[in-house]
Amino acid sequence: MKINYGKLAYCYILVFAAMAIGGYYNDFGIQNWYDKLIKPLGTPPNLVFPIVWTALYAMIGAAFYLALTTEQSEKRRSRLNGWFIGMLFLHIVWSYAFFFAGQLGIALAVVIIIDILSYMILMEFWSVSKAAAWLFIPYFVWILFATYLNAAIINLNSYVIVIE
Repeated sequence: MKINYGKLAYCYILVFAAMAIGGYYNDFGIQNWYDKLIKPLGTPPNLVFPIVWTALYAMIGAAFYLALTTEQSEKRRSRLNGWFIGMLFLHIVWSYAFFFAGQLGIALAVVIIIDILSYMILMEFWSVSKAAAWLFIPYFVWILFATYLNAAIINLNSYVIVIE
């Protein structure tokens, strides 16, 4: 398989730009108020999140590239591109809502939309490239776990977050 370096760069620039912007918001929350929350069972240490997210973003970048270069239909490539960009944008919105603004309820609504959109992308990947789908599955599982954490944090902290 010949590598299309332009598409590969496109996929990774999108993915890691979203990761960098979201990371800025995440760092703000972690440095200012996140550690004051009551965390649910199974919450990984803060050190784990950047490692896992970097690996997952690398995998979804590869999955996106495989799907874009495998799919023959311009219409399906365009739809997949839109869904994927939308998912990345929603990641930024989630990071802003949760970590920067402390709006955990809004963040939960956003992550549920990400769950749905991620499932749609996974199914599209599955129909285009099994390898792309397999690369995407760990991300999908982790985003479901993130949804659990978001909901449980709301529950454990009585919906009240005060940013000082």
